[in-house]
Amino acid sequence: MNLMTTCELERPLQWRHLYREAELYKAAIRVYTKPLFMWRKALCTSTDGRTLYDFAGRGLRSLDALHRALAREEFQFRPSVGLPYNFNGKCRTLYIAPWEERIVDFLLYRALTRKLHRWFSANSYAYRDRSLGLDGCQRRIAALLRAHNGTFFLIKRDIANYFASVDHEMLLEKLARLVDTQDYLFSLLRQRVYFDYQDETGAHRAQVGIPFGAAIACALANIYLTELDREIEAIPGVHYFRYADDLLVLSASRDSVLEATERLNRHIEGLHLRFKPSLQANLALASGPVADPSFFPAQSFRHLGLLFQAGGGVALSRDKSRKIQNLFRFAFRRARRRWIKLVDPMARAQTLVDVAIETLQLGVRNVAILDYYLKHVDEEAQLRRLDRWLAEEVLSRVFGGHRKGNFRRLSFDRLRAMGLPSLVHRRRLIRRRKIESPFFIWQREKAARAFRGTVARLRRAASADAAFSPNPEAAAGKRR
Repeated sequence: MNLMTTCELERPLQWRHLYREAELYKAAIRVYTKPLFMWRKALCTSTDGRTLYDFAGRGLRSLDALHRALAREEFQFRPSVGLPYNFNGKCRTLYIAPWEERIVDFLLYRALTRKLHRWFSANSYAYRDRSLGLDGCQRRIAALLRAHNGTFFLIKRDIANYFASVDHEMLLEKLARLVDTQDYLFSLLRQRVYFDYQDETGAHRAQVGIPFGAAIACALANIYLTELDREIEAIPGVHYFRYADDLLVLSASRDSVLEATERLNRHIEGLHLRFKPSLQANLALASGPVADPSFFPAQSFRHLGLLFQAGGGVALSRDKSRKIQNLFRFAFRRARRRWIKLVDPMARAQTLVDVAIETLQLGVRNVAILDYYLKHVDEEAQLRRLDRWLAEEVLSRVFGGHRKGNFRRLSFDRLRAMGLPSLVHRRRLIRRRKIESPFFIWQREKAARAFRGTVARLRRAASADAAFSPNPEAAAGKRR
């Protein structure tokens, strides 16, 4: 448990404690490199109408002017553009700031997160350094479940529309305990709390909420809930995990979890927030049946995209399993012209297998999504079912329709010899650190595109193909 409280900060934070010119350039590099993977981001504009290329056109002169404004404490935030956006069915307003503001936002986020690292709760995992984060949260939940043999009582809560619901006055009161209210740093943070934006109806100043889409909003979100973190983690026998607005409390003690429930409800109401009724869960996690009027018996629960099981097993949740299936479904649809005209079943099957391989090897976003889930899952039976589903999906396009007899016409072993990817095998390669980073996959793909149409050609060593092949049979075939 983190015992550092607000009053134990050595002194209120000031701008001179945080700002260094080197930190500005680090923040700028981060802002510059993000569009490497999604180049359209570099073309987006805000209220000033400038793209990242416009800002970068003056290179160091732009950053030098920004540095001088910050050093003289003259920089002021300009309005953002408020854009409605649908995130997988969740409607949010995304606030797009000018590029100078994005750099300063990221500078503030990095500096505050670093300075307040020991002040933040050790059980808060979102928007933190590498020792925490989503991976750390999921690993610790699984380790806790593996170490416990009996019943675990747990509650899951999700704050409704959190970023858009933060109370400005309460947030400023919390900031005033950390930051010198007479200092330029407090002035900058106040501008990000009462942020200005423009939308199709005109210019506005936000009356509630923090700017979703701005880096500094992540630090402000953690500051707003840190007192809640400390209140819950102080309950004896309670294991508490918070990732942004997702809260999870586990304990072998039923009474401790009920006390945590009462404190959570009281504190959230005091912060003028509310929980999503549809995502609340009170569970008694055990391998066998449990009779309890306040807790529903369960052998597993879904959290942060994974299915955690009693005893510590980890599987893909239903929606993530479908997401992986859709990666291949959509790839087959996009490549329909390549395989639909092929009459020979073996040629069509090989083309579909090649499309499946390309989905894993060339799609940077696909690889990142898939490998992230495979890294955490230890339920190989589920992955075997996905492997069989992928084979059936290929055969349904080869022979037309899902029929049991398709495997008699083209066996699963034959498909694997043709190179059909295996999620079971890929997971094992990830665990052994034999899989390339998505960044290097992207780098190789860009380099290959750059050489197209030229005399020179990039070549990959056969040994490299074997080391990163999605299945051992295909690698052996290439060596022959």
